[in-house]
Amino acid sequence: MSEPRHERRQHFRGKPRPGRRLAIRYRARDGAWIPAETRNIGVGGAFIATGEPMPAGSPVEIELAVPTCDKPLILRGQVRWAQTDGAPDHAPGDGGMGVQFQDIDIDVLLELNDYFASLTGVELGG
Repeated sequence: MSEPRHERRQHFRGKPRPGRRLAIRYRARDGAWIPAETRNIGVGGAFIATGEPMPAGSPVEIELAVPTCDKPLILRGQVRWAQTDGAPDHAPGDGGMGVQFQDIDIDVLLELNDYFASLTGVELGG
């Protein structure tokens, strides 16, 4: 029996953070870039809204641009779960994948933290 979606996310990212939508690109390592967007992102992971989710367990690279940084950030991670668009228990346009970030470079982590702090006015712990 699978876990409810909100419980799966809490294993690696913590509290939901609605409103954090960023245009991104993702790819299987060394594959072609696919445009998408995050619907929720934190320093530990993200939900990537896409009609082409990768299977759970897949390694993934994500490129995103944040206004507080002058160059795109590259994050590596692993797909923890995926849901197909329009599956019986999900609404159309609800497809995507939960990605847990792995081995984040400290400079990238600091840039993400600065960006999230600019949204909320406080620094985040996770």
